Amino acid sequence: MRWGAQPRAVQALILGGKVLALLDGRFNLAYEDVRRLALPVLRHRCILNFEAEAEGVSTDSIVREIMQKVPQTAE
Repeated sequence: MRWGAQPRAVQALILGGKVLALLDGRFNLAYEDVRRLALPVLRHRCILNFEAEAEGVSTDSIVREIMQKVPQTAE
């Protein structure tokens, strides 16, 4: 990957997560809210380098792989 997500991506995840929580009738952000937003927020904030494009790697596949490695809940 050439460029990764910047601080605005984190802001989008948090603010969007708060909106999802409110729409769900909750006042606090949950891990699942961030997980639901990870793909739409991060897919356009990551730019692939030539090698990744040549291998047919997509930003969606990278974000999905990262999210699989993140724990489901706090320990």
